[in-house]
Amino acid sequence: MHEEMSVVAQISILAIQIGVIIFAARFCGKAAQRFHIPPVLGELLAGVIIGPYLLGGIGFGAGHFAQGLFALPASGGLPVSTPLYGIATLGSIILLFMSGLETDLRLFFRYSVAGTVIGLGGVIFSFGFGAGLGMLMLDVGFMDPRCLFLGILSTATSVGITARILSEKKSIDSPEGTTILAAAVIDDVLGIICLAVVMGIVAVSTGDGGGVDWTRIEIIAVKSVGIWLGVTALGLVTAHHIAKFLKLFRPSAVYSILAFGLALLLAGLFEQAGLAMIVGAYVMGLSLSKTDIAFSLQRSLRGIYDFLVPVFFVVMGMLVDVRVLGDMDVLTFGLLYSALAIISKIIGCALPALFLNFNMLGALRIGAGMIPRGEVALIIAGIGATTTMMVGGQPTPIIDPKLFGVAIIMTLMTTIVAPPMLSMMLGIPGKGVKKDVADATLVFTHFTLPSEVVRDFVLRTLMENLRLEGFRHSEFTRDENIINFRKENVTFTLLIDNNGFDFESSSDNVRLIRTAMYETFVELHKNMEELKRMACPVGMSEGIINGSEAPRKRVPLDLDKIISHDCVVNDLKATTHEAAICELVQVLARSGRLLDIELCQRDVLAREAVVHTCIAGGIALPHARTNGVSELVTAIGISRNGCDTPGDNGPKTRIFVLSLCPKFAEGPYLQFVAHVASVLGNEKNVQALSASPEIEDIRAVFLSKLKKG
Repeated sequence: MHEEMSVVAQISILAIQIGVIIFAARFCGKAAQRFHIPPVLGELLAGVIIGPYLLGGIGFGAGHFAQGLFALPASGGLPVSTPLYGIATLGSIILLFMSGLETDLRLFFRYSVAGTVIGLGGVIFSFGFGAGLGMLMLDVGFMDPRCLFLGILSTATSVGITARILSEKKSIDSPEGTTILAAAVIDDVLGIICLAVVMGIVAVSTGDGGGVDWTRIEIIAVKSVGIWLGVTALGLVTAHHIAKFLKLFRPSAVYSILAFGLALLLAGLFEQAGLAMIVGAYVMGLSLSKTDIAFSLQRSLRGIYDFLVPVFFVVMGMLVDVRVLGDMDVLTFGLLYSALAIISKIIGCALPALFLNFNMLGALRIGAGMIPRGEVALIIAGIGATTTMMVGGQPTPIIDPKLFGVAIIMTLMTTIVAPPMLSMMLGIPGKGVKKDVADATLVFTHFTLPSEVVRDFVLRTLMENLRLEGFRHSEFTRDENIINFRKENVTFTLLIDNNGFDFESSSDNVRLIRTAMYETFVELHKNMEELKRMACPVGMSEGIINGSEAPRKRVPLDLDKIISHDCVVNDLKATTHEAAICELVQVLARSGRLLDIELCQRDVLAREAVVHTCIAGGIALPHARTNGVSELVTAIGISRNGCDTPGDNGPKTRIFVLSLCPKFAEGPYLQFVAHVASVLGNEKNVQALSASPEIEDIRAVFLSKLKKG
């Protein structure tokens, strides 16, 4: 009974620990983003703060927490409990599985020659510099496992951090951007293979003397490379069959979990074969990346990813013994290691690039883009911290607390230095290549649309039509302008540029793209007349004004803020509907409530061009969603002589209420429009406003309605 209670107590403590980790990771990750620092560094810092060497080791209360929430285990070894480290390991597995899924194989093969040469150069220089510094600082031989791990730690490149910088600078599709991403993938693959080989070397080391059995090492090296390449090739060949099997277990949420299960199986088998688990996870992700279910897997597993990966980084931070960071030897070692890690990537990657059609500017951009180490280095450091070698007849971690501190310093420094350096390089005007080389296998198909509203409308319909055709697409957010479509072996990419669509595909798929767009236009044209009738001002708009009033106690509106005193005009000078709208936009501009005056004016007039907002009773409610404002704003205008309505087919308009809200932000936009409609649905209010009252009287008409609710 006591043993059962002990197990229950351990599980309850683990639950509390994970809960604290989740909140700490999110808080520190968001804080890091506010300072334009990658969230991974914030999560790592969270682990340091709440870990056993700082706050986590402070005892409170009695019982299980007397030694602290994350107290050091009495048995020694890892500074965190085995169950907690096990959950963190799941985070590293899904991280590499998702990295494999997100690898663009077409891009990989397209720039495979340049990427391989540049990636190989970065690995050779980084490994040599890292291992050489280890020999110098630790006074050991090159084949010492600690030197080998320091070499591997400095080889990896954080694809995620680099890709984010390139995306922000709109340079992902540039020659430098595509080469950096391809080289970074190859870089990590080579680093993972080196890790597998070094793990084999550690396994056959002959003890304290550091001697090794070279014959066995050669066998392990061949086995590691052979298993990795063999399983990868098998996975790529059978990927579509695997995907077809997984799709039998619909919906996507179910087969996504099964795919993650396959990643866990392969990770475990690779570990049993002497390779690291992350190698197997990456191979499974890479194999499935070319299938049409890859996008569904990324979306469905995002929740598990967002849960487990921050836990992994926080636990990695917990392994940092902050006491060793106060050691000047550790700081000196860490800073030297960081400097060499930066220099080695710049030299190792930029030098080969000069011989691959890149000029000096392009070569330096590539070198700067390969600097950040990030998550892969942390994973390798964690493996080193939990892998032992024999020293004095006793098992000792390869990466001890001091070396782990050195690795963390290097990871932090390279990740902090890389973004501003790469941004500066990309900001320098000029091409990075000596001669432009077009890819003859790709064809661009362009479509121009009249406005952003029409563009978004067409995009939604196109995506639905392709979905019904069996195509799946990558996740689309407003921050991204690229969507990848895939159905078995048919793939193409849509680049959204302002009001235009640019499809990048092989020549074989151009007819498919044109057919899809034609059918989309036909469908939209077929529905347009019905949509116009639904939006008829005499129909639906009057129904909104004269309809029954909805309850108003759900979400209170701050009308005092929305209807500002300096945004009310009781004597409009305009004589036409469009001029009145422009006059009210200028009123908002003078009050300092607009981010982009021209954009606001263009968006609201574009909305009016679709169907004007003049309704019976001499009322107009122009409104639009626009990126020209940061919050819901309004301007009210009263025209004493009235303004002509569009087309001169109705009574003059005397009351204008202009409303603008952020294009994609959540807010009480429709609720406010409904409130204005209910106010103007009262004939007494309309008469009072038409009499050209004072500004405060106008505001009172709109504010009183809310107070009565």
